[in-house]
Amino acid sequence: MKSLPALVLTLAAIIAGFIGLNLTAGVWMSSVRADLTESGLYRLSPGTRDVLNRLDEPVRLTFHYSRTEAASYPAVRAYAERVRELLQAIAAASGGRVRLAEIDPEPFSEAEDTAIAAGLEPLPGEGGVTLFFGLSGVNAVDDRRVIALFDPTEEARLEYDITRLIADLERARRPSLAIVTSLQLEPGVIGAAPNPIIDELSAAYELIWVERDFTALPDADALFIAHPDALNDTQLYLIDQFTLRRGRLLIGLDPMSHFALKPGADGLPPLRARRASDLGPLTARWGVGYEPREVVMDRAAGLPVQVVEDGRARTRAYPLWFTAPPEGLSEDSPALASLTRGVNFGSPGALTALDGVETEFQPLVLTSPEGAILDADIAAGSPSPETLLTDYATDPEAPIVLAAQISGVLQTAFPDGPPASDTAFDPAAHLGQSTGPAQIVIIADIDWLDPAFYTRTDAGGVQIVADNPALALNLIDALAGDRALISLRSRAPSERRMTRVDALRAEAEARYLVLQTELQARLASAEADLAALNAAGAGSALSGAGAEEAAQAEALRNDIVQTRARLRDVERGFRSDIDALQSRLQLWTIWGPGLAVILLGALATLIRELFRARRRRRARPGAARLEAV
Repeated sequence: MKSLPALVLTLAAIIAGFIGLNLTAGVWMSSVRADLTESGLYRLSPGTRDVLNRLDEPVRLTFHYSRTEAASYPAVRAYAERVRELLQAIAAASGGRVRLAEIDPEPFSEAEDTAIAAGLEPLPGEGGVTLFFGLSGVNAVDDRRVIALFDPTEEARLEYDITRLIADLERARRPSLAIVTSLQLEPGVIGAAPNPIIDELSAAYELIWVERDFTALPDADALFIAHPDALNDTQLYLIDQFTLRRGRLLIGLDPMSHFALKPGADGLPPLRARRASDLGPLTARWGVGYEPREVVMDRAAGLPVQVVEDGRARTRAYPLWFTAPPEGLSEDSPALASLTRGVNFGSPGALTALDGVETEFQPLVLTSPEGAILDADIAAGSPSPETLLTDYATDPEAPIVLAAQISGVLQTAFPDGPPASDTAFDPAAHLGQSTGPAQIVIIADIDWLDPAFYTRTDAGGVQIVADNPALALNLIDALAGDRALISLRSRAPSERRMTRVDALRAEAEARYLVLQTELQARLASAEADLAALNAAGAGSALSGAGAEEAAQAEALRNDIVQTRARLRDVERGFRSDIDALQSRLQLWTIWGPGLAVILLGALATLIRELFRARRRRRARPGAARLEAV
């Protein structure tokens, strides 16, 4: 009986110690975290920590989340927990410089008015109520930034969006980016279609759209030249001097631009559209070889396209449109090291390093070892995949460089001063070489800016399927923006895909599509034949040609019935494969751990009994000798 109070006191002491340890850990170790997920979902990137460490004044973040209204939406509720955990991790790592608050904007409350005033976008919910799910931030001088809505489909950009909001609040001003282009990219201009890349740039930078017939360049932080018009000497000189003065350029040239020739709403290409673009003597002066009459193709990474062969629609890999995979992206460039989905290109050009120029040529994007060169005039004829593959010859220099970075001290392409035809320039202000190390990125393609090359529309809306936007934003950040943001894009989402199930579904759908195409072709042919008979007045004949056609139609109907039966077999086989895989997953994930624990427990019990039996056997002779004595 005396042991009972001691036992109670011991248990109470253990419980009190456990609670005290947790309270102490919550205070002193709130910023210590262990992330054991495969893709580091809860591990802050170095760029985020850099932004947090340089905060001189506190930043107040308010997480607006309609918790009650979101209860009916499991996907939103799960993603909100992901956002909350990341915000808490950022606040914990900031050392008090980021102060986090969460409010629930209930209907007709002051919190709802606050969310609306902050600029959040409400989502319509059930019964006419609205759901808020966004973030607002305020710095010490009441500058405000907002993420109007957290989109679960954009989870890969979650850390970047939050960190960029904090970085914008920390910066005194937004950097400026001047854009020289012949493409219809400027929002609000007639013929310009929505472009996610331009939308992202507009949110992060002050964009200055330069007139196509420009006679001066603004004093921006960086210059983006995207498939320019044919430039005269004055315009080339302006670019040359901007490069020597600022030294921060992103350039997109193209020997065969599908984006530039893309028909508008009237079905015609834009006015003054150009198939190819170049910068005249500038690229060679920078140490870059570029031939606007040659395009690059890659049969090992072709994008899938629909082609019609023998009256049937088939999916084929198109060598002129291809993906530069992650292994083809430079790991030495911080702007590309974090990209994981590859970058899609359309009929790009090739870049080479020229001898005799004292600049550093660093390849950024490469084809696979199967890269090849094709004449641009042939590519302009939209040759079929079979035509391209018939005489395909891998280039001996493959992998071919599609994008490169040029750095170092540059020399002017106008050693004799401003063009003699233009007297508006002051010869005394002419620069013969760059004022410091320049950094230029050249991409021999412009179709990678076309949303058709990196987005896919399905039942869930528009999905980004390649890292084209991340490439653009990373490069601009490296040239004009915040370098700490480079490593924050294209993070893996928390959703884990059932890759085996997806593969089985894709295989079944491919088989189903082939059979469905055959069925539709046969049905169309039968309908055309019967329509021809009816038009000739022989469709009801019971003998001669009419009877023969009727027999053919009946045979075709029977074939259609059999094809549909095969389609059902494919679907049943697909479902049986999925069910078998699901059963195996349940066995290993639900029953497996439990059975393993039971077996381990039984094994431990068996081993323990064996040891006890052995000890008893060893103890018996000694006990017998003791009794004899």
